[in-house]
Amino acid sequence: MKELITHIYVYCTDFCITSANLMNITYEDFCALIFCVLWPLITLGLSLTLIIQLRQRFKNK
Repeated sequence: MKELITHIYVYCTDFCITSANLMNITYEDFCALIFCVLWPLITLGLSLTLIIQLRQRFKNK
């Protein structure tokens, strides 16, 4: 199990480093972009979508 977790961690870190290099930004800036901007926006968007769908579902009943 430890090997699987290590493999996933290495893959994700390599993905972040490669993506940062492709965007010509630092690894730290890329992580900040992902975890401080994109992730909260996606969470907010999904939460709003859920609320809208629940309102429509209960309005139709």
